[in-house]
Amino acid sequence: LVGMTFGKTLAWSAGKPFIAINHMLGHLYAAHLENDISYPYLGLLVSGGHSIICKVNGFDDIEVLGTTVDDSVGEAFDKVSKFYGLGYPGGVVIDRLAKEGNPAAASFPVPHLDGAEHRYDMSFSGLKTAVIHQCDMFWNDGFEHSTENMCAAFQETACRTLTTRLFRAVEDTGLKTVVAGGGVAANSRLRAILAERTDIQCIFPPLKLCGDNGAMIAGVAYHFLARGDRSGWDTTASARIPQFKRGLKNN
Repeated sequence: LVGMTFGKTLAWSAGKPFIAINHMLGHLYAAHLENDISYPYLGLLVSGGHSIICKVNGFDDIEVLGTTVDDSVGEAFDKVSKFYGLGYPGGVVIDRLAKEGNPAAASFPVPHLDGAEHRYDMSFSGLKTAVIHQCDMFWNDGFEHSTENMCAAFQETACRTLTTRLFRAVEDTGLKTVVAGGGVAANSRLRAILAERTDIQCIFPPLKLCGDNGAMIAGVAYHFLARGDRSGWDTTASARIPQFKRGLKNN
């Protein structure tokens, strides 16, 4: 609210157009800033607040195929890191420690969401709980109970949860281009798993543009501005994005 009020005030006082930008559209557009990407493609939006698989038909034409039914993947990273006192942001710390661990050290549970309506949906609450409160229960024999091993096993399960759903969408839609965005798009293991699929073109923003940044917002705003769109002075902010619900189109 503070940021939007500042933006409105700046636009009004300078006599400039005011355009309110959907934050998730910004993350999805970040990869476009340094790449020429054709529509349509599959989007993978992974951040502290969202885990979304969507079909992207245009810069503001998004069809959500799947999303998390509880926690986002970024939230799971942050909460596991906070519980074990590893630091913040959790995704960065866990990614670094996981490089020194073995992902086979623990077999954490993978959620099974039944029904065709959940084909692309994800869940991270159970995984987070297992890592925090039931870690010993899922530990495999012969592996040291180290923080590095725990991080590697947790990260592997989280990334596989994302990519298995994403790959279903690839097979079902026939779209072979995947564009990622959001803070978790910087995760090295997620990037490596996607790189293994040589039949898919996976495009990531540079690491400096995976987190929140003004460039991605300005990039989306440029297209709205060129189309002649403007936002009213009565536009307000929302902590939830109703357009980014499964089955709805954002256009």
